[in-house]
Amino acid sequence: MRLPTRVTLLASFVAYAAHAQVVAPTTKDAVGPFDVGLVKRAEAILSSPEKWSRVDNGRCPRANATYSVRCALQRAVVEGAGLAWDPKTAPPKAGANANADTRIECTMDVSAEHSGGSCGLLWDELPIFTLTRAKAITSGIWRSDSSPSEVWAGKMADAEAPVNYESRHGVEMVSHRKSSDQLIDFNNDSTTTFDDVRSYFRALEDRVLKAGASDLDGASENVEIEIYSDGNGIIRTYNGWFPVNAFSARGSTLRFQMDTLKQVPPNALDREILQRAAKIIASDSVWNRADDRKCPATARTSSIYCAVEKAEIEVSGGFHHRRPAGELVREIVDERAKRRNYNHRMMDYNNDPTTKLADVQTLFAEALARIK
Repeated sequence: MRLPTRVTLLASFVAYAAHAQVVAPTTKDAVGPFDVGLVKRAEAILSSPEKWSRVDNGRCPRANATYSVRCALQRAVVEGAGLAWDPKTAPPKAGANANADTRIECTMDVSAEHSGGSCGLLWDELPIFTLTRAKAITSGIWRSDSSPSEVWAGKMADAEAPVNYESRHGVEMVSHRKSSDQLIDFNNDSTTTFDDVRSYFRALEDRVLKAGASDLDGASENVEIEIYSDGNGIIRTYNGWFPVNAFSARGSTLRFQMDTLKQVPPNALDREILQRAAKIIASDSVWNRADDRKCPATARTSSIYCAVEKAEIEVSGGFHHRRPAGELVREIVDERAKRRNYNHRMMDYNNDPTTKLADVQTLFAEALARIK
């Protein structure tokens, strides 16, 4: 699951999850057996016909005493990550434990034989990292006044992702169905028996054990870490850029701390990026009102998203979807569109017929004003 990178959400989540004791897998080879355990947990949740809900309407209320197949798997994945399913257990309010140390310990093995690592629970997920030393950052420099002393790059992916994928696409009795949600269709089909459900779980165990590692590759996203001479730096993830400190590399083991409560703030280079983006959309004639988040270099018009992307490339030498400059623009769009049901903030705000060129110009102006 991908969550909005907003400090209030992360504050609540980290404070709530800090107590969870999770033994997260750290290598791709460990993913299959770990995910088998998740499927077994789901089967235990759905242990009898009396526990089985024959009607799946797409929601999984946590107060329910019966479960569809999909909801049993959802609960297993949530609890497998060390989070509480019990509706009576609510996370504390953001900032309730403001003095607590929110830094998360990360350990990575970068040897060729056992490559992999983990930071434990991150953003409702258990990401596995695979890292190698890199010559340089590829998604644009962070700052122009200093260069990192070392760079590590690779992939990160949720160890629970194979369960979510194989539950709908890997087991034959589900995957052949042509409905919008095959698992709901399987659960609600009047011909499906409880023996079929148990057979499904056994087949799913087999699928995640065999395909877990390859599924993880398909679900992975890029991650880069840049470290400076004082042992501090930043990590660039799909959920934002976060501070890294206490970095050490001894033999094939990397250790560092990351703080998911403190996104890296925009800096002087981000200011240049937003100034350039504002100039790219200087008139209606160069503003693309039908954004699809595809930004070909030959395009003669630009949407808000593409203006930011183009500006990042021109100013920093690369693009990252969660660079602080873009995150700041998203934050302001969120504030302006509180009652609008946007799926993709920049794109939907750009394409909204009520958005005018003046709104685009003030969007960038406001973002620039907020950079300290």
